Amino acid sequence: ALALNGATLYLGGKFTSIAGQPRSRIAAVDAITGLLEKWNPTASYTVRTLGLYGSTIFAGGEFTTFGGVTRANLAALDATTGRVTSWNPGANDNVDALVAMGNVVYVGGSFTQLGGQSRDGIGSIDATTATVTSWYPSVSRSGYGYDASVGALAVAGETVFVSGAFDSIGGESRGGIAA
Repeated sequence: ALALNGATLYLGGKFTSIAGQPRSRIAAVDAITGLLEKWNPTASYTVRTLGLYGSTIFAGGEFTTFGGVTRANLAALDATTGRVTSWNPGANDNVDALVAMGNVVYVGGSFTQLGGQSRDGIGSIDATTATVTSWYPSVSRSGYGYDASVGALAVAGETVFVSGAFDSIGGESRGGIAA
């Protein structure tokens, strides 16, 4: 996972060190020199996606803690200090895609609950309050013996582009890609 903020490149993944220095699944490097920065939060397991909004880094993945604080697959970090913020909606399974746009964080993955509300693979959350919004274009996949999931998201203007393992979204037939 990558997110660029000026000359700082934030990295997420499964790694436990970068450039010989311990970093637990998330790190920051200078995008010009490639040197590791001191920014050093920690995730208990894989960080699959990163998004930036203002001075906040949003992280999604398959972790249970971030910076020693309980966080269920979603976390928000101060981009300068790396401290975990109070933003804590949680998801009951992996978050594989995340885009922060305006004051909304769009998330996709294999979850069925987001912020304690039913959301099949996709949903959105207020970036400030961590409240799940009413936007709910549920994804589904029939006849495959496993749940649908969203693996990638992009936003342009008022349109959210979605791809993943689904055959319908928002009740409309779509073969793994939709807007």
